[in-house]
Amino acid sequence: MIFNKKLTSFLMDKKGNSLLLATATAIASTMGIYFFVSLTSLSEDSKQRISHLYNAYIIGQSIHNFIEGGPENKDYFSEGQQISAFKHLLRLDENFHNGEFVTLKKLIEKQVILDSLDSTATARSGTETSYDTNHTGARILFLANDGSTINNSSSLVADLAILVNMAGTSDPINNAPYANGEPFFYIIMDINGPSVNGATATIDMDVHKQGILSTVDGGIQAEQSVILPQDNE
Repeated sequence: MIFNKKLTSFLMDKKGNSLLLATATAIASTMGIYFFVSLTSLSEDSKQRISHLYNAYIIGQSIHNFIEGGPENKDYFSEGQQISAFKHLLRLDENFHNGEFVTLKKLIEKQVILDSLDSTATARSGTETSYDTNHTGARILFLANDGSTINNSSSLVADLAILVNMAGTSDPINNAPYANGEPFFYIIMDINGPSVNGATATIDMDVHKQGILSTVDGGIQAEQSVILPQDNE
């Protein structure tokens, strides 16, 4: 489950190391990533990058689970149980349709996931701060059995590509590479998401075509894929 406020507040103290270990274990078990480093020696910046990537992954996995089974508790992506894109549209809230960008605000309202503190903004401001719920979210793409994106209503849906953007509030100290007053995007996978405004993706989408749930090359790595305001200081 995504970090709740109590756990996130531990990130700056000794208990944060236990949380980081649990986070790293979760990432390794679900994404096939292997760590060979003393977790107690990780810098604060590295911890923040991991927390943003982990939260992005939970957004993706939560959406995947919601669309695949939802309240019906079925496995609609398994062979023999797949249904057409059209039938998915009939059973799903319009925010979860093929091609839609569902915001974190909507995910919380629909009780798909819980809210979480933004570890970077909280550390830099000294005040508990949540993610920007209007600009954090994910683009949902239905995939056919061959992995191609579905552009019609008749194809059977075998999986999803979920492109997650993780945004915080504008950083008051240094908002580069984004303009002052704009959201600070830690992760950009969907360059057409709200208020991205021409910024480039932080993740190579030619490699990770399935988005945040990609397992290519061991999955998405935090150090190469998550940017922080302090990177430009």
